[in-house]
Amino acid sequence: MSKDSPAIRFHHDLEDESFRELTDRLRELAGSKTETYVARALNKTATSARQRLSVQTRLAYTIKAGAFKSDMKITKASADKLEAEISSEGAPESLKDFKHRFSRPSPAKVDIIRTGLKAVRKYDNKAFVGTGKANGHIYVRTGKKQSGNSKRDAIEKLFSKSVPYMIGSDRVYGEQKPLIEADLKKFMDQQIRLLIQKKGGAVNAE
Repeated sequence: MSKDSPAIRFHHDLEDESFRELTDRLRELAGSKTETYVARALNKTATSARQRLSVQTRLAYTIKAGAFKSDMKITKASADKLEAEISSEGAPESLKDFKHRFSRPSPAKVDIIRTGLKAVRKYDNKAFVGTGKANGHIYVRTGKKQSGNSKRDAIEKLFSKSVPYMIGSDRVYGEQKPLIEADLKKFMDQQIRLLIQKKGGAVNAE
């Protein structure tokens, strides 16, 4: 997944050495219905991945619970299309939705990736937290005058990255990718065990 992409797709070559044994065993047990059981494993993996990514995003970034869209959408895999997709939509998030602090005359300070509060400046001006209609957002004066008003400075609301960007970052997807792949193997093995049970075979408890 690229950092600007709103979706995560699982692409694993089931003929690859790391999956070959599981794939061969599924083919042996499921025959012409192999793809159906692989799709079930993919969908279980996608559900697990959505939870992993949601938790990891909150661990990696200080974004507030109310701002983070944890209801990522899953497009399920099928026997005809062995691809599960997790998608998340959203525009860049206001800096106010991250951990921040403001006390005049110091500039507003923001911590986005849990590395500590840092002063925010732009256009050589200090960022500040708006009041009233500004609704607590973080702004900076642009150095220009408002259109049609020569007495007031124009201000600009400041934003960070979007939720899809955060989910796709190395801090989130990059950290969870190996675990997601391990989940796929686990759920493929689970389908194998279910097939063995259906055929009346014994399954060793772990």
